[in-house]
Amino acid sequence: MTRRSVKGGMNRRRRPSASHTRGPGNHRKEPGNRGRRWRFDYEGVACIVLSIVFVAIGYFEVHDLYLLEHRGEVVTGTVLDETGGKTPRITVRYTTLAGEQITSETANYFEAKVGQPIQIVYDRAEPTRMQTAEWGFDDWIPGVGFGAVALLMLAIGVAQLRT
Repeated sequence: MTRRSVKGGMNRRRRPSASHTRGPGNHRKEPGNRGRRWRFDYEGVACIVLSIVFVAIGYFEVHDLYLLEHRGEVVTGTVLDETGGKTPRITVRYTTLAGEQITSETANYFEAKVGQPIQIVYDRAEPTRMQTAEWGFDDWIPGVGFGAVALLMLAIGVAQLRT
């Protein structure tokens, strides 16, 4: 009867490698699996939610400009107040073509002085939606701006959720 050596024999206990141990972050690698897994990350989810918010804000900004461009009526109003600060705004009183007197405010203007007349564009269906006529209808600017930020936030969010 021959004796088997411990080195190559049946009595040898093998330690499992790190790829076969169970625990957080140690997943068994299977053939065809590149080791990339999805994981939950609050920052990633927050970035994706922010991207959705930026898409919504961009949509409403572009939509308002689109409606003013296609349904807008130009009338003369009077500047009642101008407030400074981070986003300067003017308050304007104007009379619609239907005879309704409206007081509304906008940040879409270049220059205005209190008490002076100013040309404004308002929406027939929603008369409080207005801006100055000199502002223009470049609806691609907010679309590109908010869209680019939304894509960036989405890319960051997806990258955060990948390991």
